Amino acid sequence: MAGKQLILDRYRPMSEAGAGGFATVQVAWDTQMRRKVAIKCIELPKVSPDSSNRVALADQPKAARHARVEGEAAPSAPTQVVRLEDIPPWEDVPEDSSSSDEFASDIPGLAEARAIAQFSDANIVTVYNFEVKDSMAYLIMEYVEGTTLERFLREHDGDLTLDVVAHVFSSIAHALEVAHSHNVLHLDIKPANVLINRQGEVKVTDFGLATLADANGTGRAGGGTIGYMPPEQMRSEALDARCDEWALASLTYEMLVGDNPFFARDLPRAAAAIENAELVLPSLCWDDVEEGLDDVMFYALDPDPAERYATVRDFDEELMPYLGDVKAGKAELSRLVNGVDGEGEDEDGEGEPAPVAPRVPFAEYLTPRVMAVVARVLSVAAAALVGAVAFVNFPAFGPGVLSNPVFWGLLAAVCVLAAIKPHVGALAAFGALGVSLTANGAYAPGILLFLGTVAWWWFAARGSDAPAVAAFLAPLSGAVGFAPLSPVVAGSLVVSVARAAATAAFAGLCALALGSLGTSGMIDWNAPMYWDYATMSGAVSAGSNAVADPDAVASAVLSSTGIGAQTQARLGGMLLKPGTWCVFASWVIAAAAMSALSRWGMSRKVDVAAALVGTIVLVLGICAAAWAANPASWTPPSTMALIGSIVPGLAGVVLAALGIPDKIRQ
Repeated sequence: MAGKQLILDRYRPMSEAGAGGFATVQVAWDTQMRRKVAIKCIELPKVSPDSSNRVALADQPKAARHARVEGEAAPSAPTQVVRLEDIPPWEDVPEDSSSSDEFASDIPGLAEARAIAQFSDANIVTVYNFEVKDSMAYLIMEYVEGTTLERFLREHDGDLTLDVVAHVFSSIAHALEVAHSHNVLHLDIKPANVLINRQGEVKVTDFGLATLADANGTGRAGGGTIGYMPPEQMRSEALDARCDEWALASLTYEMLVGDNPFFARDLPRAAAAIENAELVLPSLCWDDVEEGLDDVMFYALDPDPAERYATVRDFDEELMPYLGDVKAGKAELSRLVNGVDGEGEDEDGEGEPAPVAPRVPFAEYLTPRVMAVVARVLSVAAAALVGAVAFVNFPAFGPGVLSNPVFWGLLAAVCVLAAIKPHVGALAAFGALGVSLTANGAYAPGILLFLGTVAWWWFAARGSDAPAVAAFLAPLSGAVGFAPLSPVVAGSLVVSVARAAATAAFAGLCALALGSLGTSGMIDWNAPMYWDYATMSGAVSAGSNAVADPDAVASAVLSSTGIGAQTQARLGGMLLKPGTWCVFASWVIAAAAMSALSRWGMSRKVDVAAALVGTIVLVLGICAAAWAANPASWTPPSTMALIGSIVPGLAGVVLAALGIPDKIRQ
């Protein structure tokens, strides 16, 4: 899969969400769980035993207000560094090392994964897994579709209300309370690490600097972000929950006032800004807000941790009475994140704005359960059709077959198998049709279909439902004149090129067998007219597609006796025509090309392009069949034949544009 290599053989990259330092964040598709995830990709450091354990950060953000400091920085030096805790070269770690846990504890990203794995909360981004492969560490996390608080404040500075502030503050405070209850300190609370989804939910992320507090309730910091880092964190002193409290207070002050006065170019200036800041009274920025709000904020922003609230919960309980309504804030936040302008509210401003549901792509409604139901419904319908044709024509049943309970029992069994395991139902239904044809003297189509069914099932469909659903569409869609839908679906859903081609070839074999019952064509099968083929007379409908040859078919039938001979004569007439092989080849090529393109690209755009290619190949196959019928005087194929190939191809294009193949591809 060139260009879109799976991460950890499971996650298909979709876009890059951010980058900096030693890590990038990728938005990816989990091909197993069928969901979007965010993956922090961390390049493992390679440090020789003799080298310094100081590594300069090459990708420091240029804006000083967003400067992040890792480890200790010399007060007089602007260079910011990260400390590596005696990590040996990754490739030098023996696989059988008895100290693997010691090595593992120093892997970047593992501490973050372990920290978040201790708790699960709606206000904390969930970590699904952590894996190391080659020289990279991967932290697989919940994907939050929406925006960051940093971007929200930048874009909606004038739209902020006390309700929104209340909701954001209480959500972050709750997340910190959960973390602190597990003795985990976040140590990097800032707007960029607060995510807001389209439902207005607020989630805290990036526990990359998190530390586990010791028995005394204190921990050590290895970094932070200027503007949201209290003095004790800058000095690398022992820390406790009041460190996160100060960061939350700084973030909240920024929301209330519209500015953060603690930004500076480096640590010394940041420390001075905190000690000497001339703070605006938050109450002056809002109407009808009591001055008690100022006392609470300045208490939490005290440079001395001993003068702050003991816990974030205490800070939360003191501040919330001065803020707005949390529920209304969530609804308003959802409206703003989704870009709704608020028109339609009451002129007097009364009433609570209702949350606006985000636009959800159609493909997102296709949950694994929905996809399984759709696949089984199609399989049962096709199995019932093929099974009915097979069992109605069993010689043993004779006249009055529809009143025979054995007939209904066999048909029900095939349908149940298709409902439980579509690939098993396909084996039973098509196998039964092969037996039925053989029993009626149509030895060639019957034996070919039976052996082809077994071979296809063993090679392509065993243990997989996608090839079975694609094959089932040959009789199902062929009954209404759109049999090429089968190779289109095979090319869209079956990633393996060989299995997609094999499924298309089997669909062609089914079309030949069904066409031999009356239409003498691969594009359509007149099910209502020919389903009871064992009682048919010698009358024949030649069909309207380019593969049929009415004269040859009629001649063959008139010279034959018995339904078996008639059916074999029609099959022989079809196989002797070059046009049949043109259509057959176009099905196989279309499916293989679509599968190959989808496997190469693994994206919606590539799926659309693949469906267009498949449509072109199908149309060329029909045109080639028309030319082969009379090379000397070529006439265009019939309108019905063209429609029978174009419509399935365009259906594939529409489905690809909606992202459905990308969602349900095996």
